[in-house]
Amino acid sequence: MKRFAWLFAFILPFLLMACGSNDDFQGRFIAPDGQTSYQFMPEGKVEIEKGGEAVATAEYQYDSGAQRITLSGETDLATDSLEVNDNGNLTAGEITLTRGIDYGMLTNSTWIGQQDQFVFALTFTPTVEGMQTKSELVTYYDDDMTYLSQIDDSITRLSGNAMFVDLTQYSVSAVTEDSFKISIGNNSMVLEKQPKGTGIEYREGYESLDEEP
Repeated sequence: MKRFAWLFAFILPFLLMACGSNDDFQGRFIAPDGQTSYQFMPEGKVEIEKGGEAVATAEYQYDSGAQRITLSGETDLATDSLEVNDNGNLTAGEITLTRGIDYGMLTNSTWIGQQDQFVFALTFTPTVEGMQTKSELVTYYDDDMTYLSQIDDSITRLSGNAMFVDLTQYSVSAVTEDSFKISIGNNSMVLEKQPKGTGIEYREGYESLDEEP
């Protein structure tokens, strides 16, 4: 009997760590309205924003064994329990929160995508002013085998499922650790994560056009 009591005392701290640890659950998740986001942080806090404005701060506990998140706070919350799904999304009854991009995954990285005649690269650097963003949009013209490269510096901010690069608003979806899709109007493009500073490889045989006429 003493042997089992000793064994239980030995493994109990590890069981508590598995149930109560928040270090292995982080990220930003978007509600179905596309405006509300839940940002889970490693210190056991979750910040809830709507339309880019903070509306509540709560505490959470993540039970990795049950794949469940329990929320608690001084203000009324839309739900107090979330299930972590195998696809990376969260559910509360019939409501699904989809994973969104967050500033942490953008930090010190370059994301590049290609769609038809366009190639788009975004490089993110955190600064005191915000998430500084260097963008390059390359447009290829097959008629005369030329391309135009447009480079800009701006600040990126996130609001719900939208990413604002300066004043340009993109909708974001299909987020994974290494890729996400941006959409504007009827156009969309999947951006994939690259080491920071990775440049666009221009197509062979195409000559550069000056931006100025």
